[in-house]
Amino acid sequence: QKKAREIWFLCRQYNAQEALDMGLVNIVVPLEQLETETIQWCKEILANSPMAIRCLKAALNADCDGQAGLQELAGNATMLYYMSEEGQEGRNAFVQKRKPDFSKFPKRP
Repeated sequence: QKKAREIWFLCRQYNAQEALDMGLVNIVVPLEQLETETIQWCKEILANSPMAIRCLKAALNADCDGQAGLQELAGNATMLYYMSEEGQEGRNAFVQKRKPDFSKFPKRP
């Protein structure tokens, strides 16, 4: 919070190394390497689970996006649940008008 106040109140311009030292940026590369580095980061991100990335993005943005962000986060969590074997058992039991059997699923706090 101290550094944020300094930045806002003093309105100084910072170079790339200073921004890196303050944690405002993740990496500094020469301009001619910027596109290559960006593409590499994108490839690394895209190699991960799409659902995990989607949920992580929604979780990180939820507080800034207000009600819409919370709804997106909840929607992603609901979709993830219904794609699970446990969620499918619940849905199938509802459609088949029977009591669901959740006994084979681990109980977690």
